[in-house]
Amino acid sequence: MAIKWYGDKFADAAADALFEGMQAAGLLIQKIARTKASVPNTGQAVPVKRQTKGGNKTSRTIYPHPSKPPESPRRRTGVGQKNIVYGHNRKLMLVRIGYTRLARYMTFHELGIRYKKKGKQQRPTLIPAIRDNLGIINTYINRGTVRAIARSRLKRKK
Repeated sequence: MAIKWYGDKFADAAADALFEGMQAAGLLIQKIARTKASVPNTGQAVPVKRQTKGGNKTSRTIYPHPSKPPESPRRRTGVGQKNIVYGHNRKLMLVRIGYTRLARYMTFHELGIRYKKKGKQQRPTLIPAIRDNLGIINTYINRGTVRAIARSRLKRKK
């Protein structure tokens, strides 16, 4: 009688399945954060009261509906929304969602900006995306893990 031990293969398969679930949840968080950062702040053209040398002589743009703390910053150009990125590292079992260098100002909004008269104002995007959707994120991790396990069983039968 002999016993075959497949503990290492099982541990690798379980880690792969968990990582697939984490990837699915990371992409979901990125999608939710981009949706939160996509509320438009449409500009309005306002006639110029005085003309400056070399400046625009007809109108200028104002943004009359800015976000209020603790809302996410409203979109003007879309730079902040487009620069919410997703990354992963299989060796470290790590999934990251954050901002690129081009949208460094979004990090400042996330952490809070101190103003002399108004105090500290936060307009976070990523933290509420995670906090408000913990149940859905957990479901995505579980579903991704179960799908990866089911795929590995199908490969073994062939």
